Amino acid sequence: MLFVSIIIAFAFTSLATDDPELPCLSEQNSPNQNIGLKIDIWYGRHQRFGHLGISQRWINIVGNVSSKDSVTECFYILNNRPAQPFQLGPDLHRLAKAGDFNLDLALTTLEEGENRLIISVISGSRQVNDTVFLQISKEAKWPIPYEVDFTVVDNLQDVIQVVDGNWNLTKEGVRTVEPYYDRVFCIGDTSWQNYEALVKLTVHDWTPSQPGPPTYNVSHFGIAMHWRGHHEDGNQPRRKWYPLGAQGEFLLKEKSDSCHWRILFDGKNPDKPPIYASGFNSIKKNRIIWVKSQVRNVENGNTVYKFKQWLDGQEEPAEWNLEGTEKGDYSSGSLCIVPHNSDVTIHQVKIDPIF
Repeated sequence: MLFVSIIIAFAFTSLATDDPELPCLSEQNSPNQNIGLKIDIWYGRHQRFGHLGISQRWINIVGNVSSKDSVTECFYILNNRPAQPFQLGPDLHRLAKAGDFNLDLALTTLEEGENRLIISVISGSRQVNDTVFLQISKEAKWPIPYEVDFTVVDNLQDVIQVVDGNWNLTKEGVRTVEPYYDRVFCIGDTSWQNYEALVKLTVHDWTPSQPGPPTYNVSHFGIAMHWRGHHEDGNQPRRKWYPLGAQGEFLLKEKSDSCHWRILFDGKNPDKPPIYASGFNSIKKNRIIWVKSQVRNVENGNTVYKFKQWLDGQEEPAEWNLEGTEKGDYSSGSLCIVPHNSDVTIHQVKIDPIF
C-alpha cells in the first residue's frame, strides 16, 4: 500500500507592489501605505499541482481579501498574459464570506514547470499585489492503491488537491475551517475507473437544512466519484458541478438517527433523477464514523455506484446502504470529498482498485 506524506518547505519574502508588469490602473503604493487592504492566500505563495496526477481540469487558488474600505477592482495576471477579473464573495455558493476568492485556472492555460500568478486588488487609490508561484506537472498518473493519514501530513497540497474552502491540518486530521456550500478536495486521477474508497471521519456539527442559501434544502457529507471538474456556466468561480459521474450524499438531519443516503447523478436532468435509501442511519456528533464508496463500470455503458456508513466500533455492514446505476456518464475520474454545510474532520482516506 502506498502511503503518501511528503514535506515541502518553501521560503519566501514579501513582494513589493510596484511590479512593472502590472497594469497601471492606479498609483502603486508601498506596503506600509496599504494597511487595511490585504490578500491572504490560504495555501501559500508556492503551490504545486499534478505532481501526483491530474485530478480535474482546473487548479484552484483560494484565499480572502480584507479591506477596511470597499474593493473597486480585482484581477490576476498569469504568465504576463492579459489581466483577468475575478469575483469576491460572498456569492451564496462557492465563496462563503466577504472577500473570499477562488481563481479557477484551466490546466490547459498553464505551462509545464513554473508559472507566475500575480493577484491584484484595488480599493480607491490603494493597490496591493501578491505573487503565487505555481509548479505544474502534466505527465504523472496518480498512483492507486493510495492512502493518506492526515494526522501526519505537513503540507495538505502534497497529498490532495483543494478545490474549495479553507482546510486546516490538526493533530486529528484535516478539518473544514468554515463550513459552507461544498467545501471540496479531490484525490486521484481523471483516468481512474473502478475503485473503492474508505474514509474515516468525524462530523462535529452541521447547519440545519432550509430553503435557499447556503444549504439549499440539504446539509451532508458527500463523496463524488468519476470527478473531472466544474463546467463552464458564466460564473466565476464556476458552479456547474454536473455531469460528474455521481455523488453519494449522507444527508444530515436534525434527528441524528434519521440520516440517510441519496445519490445525485446529473444535476436536474429529469432522465437521471436522484435516488434515496429506504432505510435510515445513525450518527453521533464528534464520534468517528466510517464511509465506504465504490464505483464500477459494467456492461452496456453503465456505471454502478455504492455507498455505506457505520459508527466506529461497529462491524462493517455486509450490505450497501444504497446502490445506483447510471448509463452514459463519465467512465473515469477522481474522488472528491464534499462536506456541504457540515463541520467535519477527515482522518484517513484509503483507495483501492477493484477488478
